[in-house]
Amino acid sequence: MEYRQAVNLETERTRLGPWNVEDWRAFHLISTDPEVMRFITGGTPWSESQTQEFVSRQIRHFAERGYCLWKFSLKSGGEMAGFCGIQPLDATKEIEIGWWLARSHWRQGIATEAAREVLRDAFTRIGLERVVAITLEENTASVAVMKKLGMTYERDHLHRGIPVVLYSLSRIQWNRNEPGKNEI
Repeated sequence: MEYRQAVNLETERTRLGPWNVEDWRAFHLISTDPEVMRFITGGTPWSESQTQEFVSRQIRHFAERGYCLWKFSLKSGGEMAGFCGIQPLDATKEIEIGWWLARSHWRQGIATEAAREVLRDAFTRIGLERVVAITLEENTASVAVMKKLGMTYERDHLHRGIPVVLYSLSRIQWNRNEPGKNEI
């Protein structure tokens, strides 16, 4: 099934939605920042071709699945802030939520705000029963976002040969944590 309907998610401060092929240029500013890449590639910036392939993969994921790691921008000014969305977790049957954020937007609660909206979409429109997140244990900022989302530590996990921690959240837990939400 190919998805053609527009999906645009919004929070108080952000807009999340599908990528277009030219978005790689704005995203490349983020994927080449060694501090952003510290817990992803050990600080090695991505090449232009890696960034282009990432954006192309997200476009394909959306066309095939109806979801991806959405690009997100700030409502004030429209600047690309990073990405936040869901994708299959390699070598598992799990769906993971993930985010990268431009360093200029760190410690402002924007990743948590965007991730809450992504979870709402994952559990309502997409109908997932469970979402996981992984990170290196020393990535305390991402672990903090996971905890703010109501996710709990589940286990240590080996991802592409790298030891990470895996946190999870079920739709039932999400419903309990979201005041005013009806059972789905």
